[in-house]
Amino acid sequence: MRAEQSIALIALILGIIGGVLLASSGVRAALGIFEGNISFDTRTLLTTTVGIVAIIASVVIWTGQYVAGGAVNIILGIFMVFYGETHQGLIILVSGILGIVAPKIKD
Repeated sequence: MRAEQSIALIALILGIIGGVLLASSGVRAALGIFEGNISFDTRTLLTTTVGIVAIIASVVIWTGQYVAGGAVNIILGIFMVFYGETHQGLIILVSGILGIVAPKIKD
């Protein structure tokens, strides 16, 4: 495995972790809806959507389109840090930075 693929793999793993942490609130809300508690707010919808998009962008990094996936994750990470989801946002931000840096690493 080359160095840029290793960095892209780390970016994929971090993006998946950050995305799952964000999307978990949506899973909890969906389970609440099925139990009869219809309490679903826009914050939950937004964080779930950002989490899913971060996972997709991390897969794009892994497939070799480093700059596209990295840029999306950087934007989403910054947005989530300012939105109040600091830890998840930082994980996604680091994933995006690694995605941008990955093609510049040479063996």
